[in-house]
Amino acid sequence: MTDSGSNNDPELLSVAQTAKLLDVTRQRVHDLIKNGQIVAHKLGRYYYIEVTELERYKNQPTGKPYQPRTTSQENSIDNCQ
Repeated sequence: MTDSGSNNDPELLSVAQTAKLLDVTRQRVHDLIKNGQIVAHKLGRYYYIEVTELERYKNQPTGKPYQPRTTSQENSIDNCQ
């Protein structure tokens, strides 16, 4: 006897569901898929995103990585004379 809730199939979200969870438009989700930022599966003519892939995307750091300023005299404005 198998339990239908214990299958190993990933939970899939539609583009519209993904857009709602990310608070963006469906077109933005399609752009993220096209740019490779979100991995999606195409079934027929529609794309579906795994919940784990959505969590991976949401947990990515945003912005530029931190780089401390250098205090080198080479970059000083006073040396421009």
